[in-house]
Amino acid sequence: MEDVYEYSDEVIAKLGDAIVWTTILAAIHQDGVINEEERAVAIKQTHVRTFSSAEYLQPIYEKLDLHFERDFDTYTALLPEEYEKKEGFIQKKLEESMDILKEVGPVFTTEFSKNLESIYDKVFNANSTVFQSFAFPLLSAHLDRHKKGLK
Repeated sequence: MEDVYEYSDEVIAKLGDAIVWTTILAAIHQDGVINEEERAVAIKQTHVRTFSSAEYLQPIYEKLDLHFERDFDTYTALLPEEYEKKEGFIQKKLEESMDILKEVGPVFTTEFSKNLESIYDKVFNANSTVFQSFAFPLLSAHLDRHKKGLK
């Protein structure tokens, strides 16, 4: 017997908004600019998750996939010009979107949060070069040793 996950239109819309705002936050985080690679990864990840995510998340991604690109561009246009204000603006929008999680329940909230972390990481790393992928862990390990007083 196949499980069916039904959500109200409001829940789907709010959780979809949370996904869109998460991808925008990931894209602007380092430099305040959304480049084409970050945008493309956000679109691709949302589409792929319509069939690759857990079954209880698929209805949300399926609905979002129908208008994700439009929402991404529309929401991006709402961002303040000043870099310093962008993250705060997005955080506020995320809080508004995720307020609906109170109605869904704690287990779903935990799993949805993990999913958001995953999509954030994919978009955030979209513009990373091979050198950055290789050098950053080495640099981090070196800094950690330095903090501990090891050489």
